[in-house]
Amino acid sequence: MFDNVMKTIESRPKNFGRMRDASTHASITGPCGDTVEVWLRIDAGKIRKGSFMSDGCGHSQYCCSDAVKLAEGMRPDEAAAMTQAQVLEAVGPIPEDHRHCALLAANAIRQAIENFYATPAKVPLGQQIKHLFKKSVPEQKHD
Repeated sequence: MFDNVMKTIESRPKNFGRMRDASTHASITGPCGDTVEVWLRIDAGKIRKGSFMSDGCGHSQYCCSDAVKLAEGMRPDEAAAMTQAQVLEAVGPIPEDHRHCALLAANAIRQAIENFYATPAKVPLGQQIKHLFKKSVPEQKHD
């Protein structure tokens, strides 16, 4: 039994799993019933790192893994334009009845990027405090 667990762990892609310091996240379920979650860290206008989880088949996991790898280094707008064909090219040949997995992966990345832009930017605490003091302290005139 232990050998089977180790084989499963070793066969998982390195980018499988939740990302704690992600800038954005998306979870979508495809018509096949597979649910895919994608986490992306976006910094200085580029996707620096990505990870995923999928409860789907191996093809779903391969497509998600490769789609996330493709997105790394791209600008968010470039990654949002990722197509099923680009993911399929990265993954290599998969059976016709599993090609929808590539579309699901591309759509999850697109949704994560849409969520990123829909979320208000976080203002650092120091800037928040500075802003509060500017509002609460009346300006003094120096004569």
